[in-house]
Amino acid sequence: MISKNQHLTRQLDLIPLAILDTPINLIGAGAIGSFTALALAKMGFTNITAIDFDTIDVENMNCQFYRFKDIGKPKVQALQELIEDFTGIEINAVNDMWNGAILEGITICAVDNMKVRKEIFETHGRKAFNTKAIIDPRMGAETALMFSYSPISPSELEDYKTTLYSDENAIQERCTAKSTMYTACMLSGLVAKTVKNILCDEESSKNLMWDINKDDMCTLKRG
Repeated sequence: MISKNQHLTRQLDLIPLAILDTPINLIGAGAIGSFTALALAKMGFTNITAIDFDTIDVENMNCQFYRFKDIGKPKVQALQELIEDFTGIEINAVNDMWNGAILEGITICAVDNMKVRKEIFETHGRKAFNTKAIIDPRMGAETALMFSYSPISPSELEDYKTTLYSDENAIQERCTAKSTMYTACMLSGLVAKTVKNILCDEESSKNLMWDINKDDMCTLKRG
């Protein structure tokens, strides 16, 4: 019989049990959100909430953590089933849009539009004292960006604010070159590691750009 937490033995010196009940809120259950949920649950996080109103379509099959038999299901419902099958952890599934509430713990903004990013920023900025950090991963087919900030740090808020351009100014990629499995998985792993770094009070990069094609990662400097 497997004892509780026995499966986590090989990571205990890196990921302490004390952080694993931290509330983790995933806004968006697409490519980044679905694989980040898997990574965090595999790491042992037990208090994960996935928020998404969307349903699974055939176009999601190439780079999201879903099965063909899930097509037509709400993403959060299918994700809840998959995470429990793979890890034994039952995540909280909210089949709706984020309602504008301030979220505790760590919030991962895994959405595909700037409007929601701005709303999360404006809702939490200088007010979310129980929010440890907000992580904002963004991906193209072979490029990835990841920003993170404390909502009560004036300097980090100012840095992050410069990344909030309009949807119209976003890079438009070809329909046949929009998303890849390898970029989604690599970025999701980086997000999961950043969650661990933040909760363990370890140094973590705030503004990263990753050119997957050139295998080049750099820290973005403000100004």
